[in-house]
Amino acid sequence: KQWYQRRVRGKEETPSLSSNVSRVLSAVTKVHTAQVAVNTMREGLESFGGAGYMEDTGLPGLFRDACVLPVWEGTSDVLSAETLRALMRGSSTKDVLRYIRDLATGKCVLGGYQYSGELGTCDQLETPMYELDRYLTDLEAALKDCQYTGRTVTLGLGAAHAAATLINFAHYTQDPSDVAAARLWCKQGLVPLHSIDTTDINDVLSS
Repeated sequence: KQWYQRRVRGKEETPSLSSNVSRVLSAVTKVHTAQVAVNTMREGLESFGGAGYMEDTGLPGLFRDACVLPVWEGTSDVLSAETLRALMRGSSTKDVLRYIRDLATGKCVLGGYQYSGELGTCDQLETPMYELDRYLTDLEAALKDCQYTGRTVTLGLGAAHAAATLINFAHYTQDPSDVAAARLWCKQGLVPLHSIDTTDINDVLSS
């Protein structure tokens, strides 16, 4: 509660992010959370075995509700294309990546730049912070070379933003479970970056 209240108070004094950064983060968050919801519900439904497919349990309905999230208010493909367009404007790419890094280190809060107070040190968070920084470096290089699809970039930014949020929160609470969640996400939650060969794509489309 204190973590949330601190950010609500800070937002009143926080300079808003640039329109392009907000545009990127809005699309990225929607695409990423929608995919996470679908994957989570699918795994959850399977964990119930045969009962998970019985309508009277209510689980199939929850799964169907999750499946519509990537569709309404902009499909994942449309929002991924929107993300790439926004990233190409001015210094948007550097601004977005800097914001994610600053969020992880406590130099800003969710929604904008505002000093978030003294964050306690935690040696166990050094590794996930390093992994996140390396991931963002690889993603920045990929964006310059246009190696990845829009969906990969969008999901990658979404996963990185989630990692930064978890790290920030774990620094603040110093709770072992929060620290473990941040460490686990940076090990398994970051979207693998697989480069694409445009020659292969052209060959498929021409066949």
